[in-house]
Amino acid sequence: MIYLDNAATTAMDPEVIAALQFYMRDQFANSGAVYGLGLDAKNKIEEAIESISAALKIPSSHNLIFTSGGTESNNLFIKGLCSPDKKTAYSGLEHPSIVETLQSFKEFGNEPLSLLEFSKKGNLDLSCLPLLKEKRIRLLCLSHVNNELGTINELAPLLSRLKSDAPQTRLFIDGVQGVGKIKINKSMWQGLSGYSVSAHKFHGPKGIGLLVYDSKLTLKPQLHGGKQQFGVRAGTLPVPLIMAFSKSIELAINRQQEEEQHLLKLHSHFMEGLKKMDFPILINSKSDNFQCPSIVNFCIPPVEGEVMLHHLEKQEIFVGMGSACSAHSKEPSKILMGIGLTEEQARCSLRVSFSRNNNLEEIDQFLQALKSSYRVLLATFRKGTSD
Repeated sequence: MIYLDNAATTAMDPEVIAALQFYMRDQFANSGAVYGLGLDAKNKIEEAIESISAALKIPSSHNLIFTSGGTESNNLFIKGLCSPDKKTAYSGLEHPSIVETLQSFKEFGNEPLSLLEFSKKGNLDLSCLPLLKEKRIRLLCLSHVNNELGTINELAPLLSRLKSDAPQTRLFIDGVQGVGKIKINKSMWQGLSGYSVSAHKFHGPKGIGLLVYDSKLTLKPQLHGGKQQFGVRAGTLPVPLIMAFSKSIELAINRQQEEEQHLLKLHSHFMEGLKKMDFPILINSKSDNFQCPSIVNFCIPPVEGEVMLHHLEKQEIFVGMGSACSAHSKEPSKILMGIGLTEEQARCSLRVSFSRNNNLEEIDQFLQALKSSYRVLLATFRKGTSD
């Protein structure tokens, strides 16, 4: 099997599996209980918070809230801070958990501001920031790394320009595709209001995520019940998942530099292979200096991406087409069309995403399979066009 859909999810690291198994067996008590077992569970959570804070260089000015994943973290922060009437903006290329959350404000007559015309390269053109001041935008929501294109919104220049051009606008970043792939700088937390993380994107378990946010902010809880986690997110804390999350963060950050070099090698080898193909390929991921090496999105007209995906699947090669959350939609990718692709080009696109588990031999095998599969499928699509 060759798995090249790591932006959708990653295989759990053996060390993380071992940690999860250990805590599921031995740390089953409710961390809210006042007897010894419960207090021990509570202490483990506090240890995890300290470990995660140290790994991500999170300052004491920010709170950490454990959630079920990136989608809940995004919803919790955006709705908790802005619903129903605070004005918001986004690039127009975000994950559905950002876009749909912002769109939900429309039922209150609160239309989010789309900056899509300033996002044609896959990341935000900072020349648009004065518009946020003009429109009195309270929160700007962006992706650290775009989940379909791999383009990066560099936070240092963004925060600096926001401070001068739109000082009243706070910044929330979906960091789900960033952690473990690109360096997390300590300086980014100064001025950053919120940041979301999901463990299964960097070889951790599914069902556990994190929201980091400025403690000066007041978030309205979206789940009501107990007073866990500063009263912001009710519910019994899943100690084993939290400990496994902590382990996956530790491994991801410790290996980040080594992994980045590995991903760069895979990315370069892959791109060279695409250039040598004897059929037309359009590279959709092309933001050069602001590109995460873990993701490549490309178009293979006239063969549709979904047909190619299933053809490769029969050879036990697994790739993606975009956000797995939207995979069953028959509509072409809104992100790809948002950067200027036609509907046909969007339908003919594939996303390949790497992890530390991939190697050059797998890349070569994939490229050969892509080439032979394209030859097989091309006749079908040419016939369909002529008909």
